[in-house]
Amino acid sequence: MNKLQLAVAVKEKEYLRRLADYIRGSVYAARWQITAFTSVNSCKQYMKQGFSIDIIVAEREFADELRRAAQGVPVVLLSDRPASGEGELELYRYQALPQLMNALERICIDGVGIERSVSLAANGLRGLAGTERTLVVAVHSAAGGVGKTTVALHLAAAAGAAGMRSCYVNLECWDTTRVWFGDGRREEAGAGLSDLLYLVKSGNAVTREQLESSRRYNAVLKCDYMPGFGNPEDRLTLGGEDYVGLAAAITSSGGYDLLVLDMDAGWSEAQVSLLRKVDLVYEVVRNDRSVIDKQRQAMSYIRQDSEGRCGDLWKRCLLVCNGGSRAVEAGAFGGMTGLPKESPAWLPEVPEWRSQGCSPLASSSYLAVASLLVKRLMSEGDRRRAAG
Repeated sequence: MNKLQLAVAVKEKEYLRRLADYIRGSVYAARWQITAFTSVNSCKQYMKQGFSIDIIVAEREFADELRRAAQGVPVVLLSDRPASGEGELELYRYQALPQLMNALERICIDGVGIERSVSLAANGLRGLAGTERTLVVAVHSAAGGVGKTTVALHLAAAAGAAGMRSCYVNLECWDTTRVWFGDGRREEAGAGLSDLLYLVKSGNAVTREQLESSRRYNAVLKCDYMPGFGNPEDRLTLGGEDYVGLAAAITSSGGYDLLVLDMDAGWSEAQVSLLRKVDLVYEVVRNDRSVIDKQRQAMSYIRQDSEGRCGDLWKRCLLVCNGGSRAVEAGAFGGMTGLPKESPAWLPEVPEWRSQGCSPLASSSYLAVASLLVKRLMSEGDRRRAAG
């Protein structure tokens, strides 16, 4: 993948050094080449010599003159204040560098206010999983209380750590993700799944600007997420078309490599409608006799119903044992009809999560296994593309 050429024009040499060091030592090094300038003239001379620049980030003192000299190269203002939202391309200078780079990539991917050629060049930011579209994974179970949300959030975080742009969406009846995100505030109007659902139900295509207003970014997990339904009735009355429409509205933006759907337990008509559309379903169990038996019955049912509403769903299910150990007798999972031979995947027990206030990424071993599950999903995407 060709790197995007980033020019940064700032007087402060220390800021340029920190930004350049961060990019070169992070996942962004695979997609960005940075060239730093401490004066307008040096940047203008660089362009006159014919060197390629895809996008310029400049502080206010330099921005206007560089716009006049840039000949179509977009110039993003590096502002000392948070973005005003008045239409000018802006980045807030004093935010954390991971968030600044995430915001810059979002500007490129959305293509709002920049030349089409640069927007097309930014397509390279989308294909980090080797995909031409967003891969969608559902985290699901036949039983509740097995840790689906833990698994789903770690998948999104592992994808983010690998440099993929991921989005986490909780579709459970009662969304507890605020515990993980540490954010109990009420979201402002326009934010979250309720507002996105209203847009979907209107029958009009959801614009990137509307999607932008609905999502949030979590710097710890390195992923976007959708705040839950502001109106519980919206979630309780979701139909199959609503589920599919919400997922399609997010994937159609073209801005994500991976969409992680955190599903409720069960096999309702509406849930199956969505599960049939995803690339892979991670079925989560715990080493509990009742949970295992429920999952076994469910897997047997969807295999037998392959000519009915479940279709070929069973082919995309992979068993994940959460909080388990390979020391547990593998025979306990026998009879999971139709599951891939490499099942189950084993995620370690993390006792620290039983205490309040613990970081969601407290276990490096858990995140490491989640990274393997992301690679498994990427392989599935490769296989599906090869099959046509």
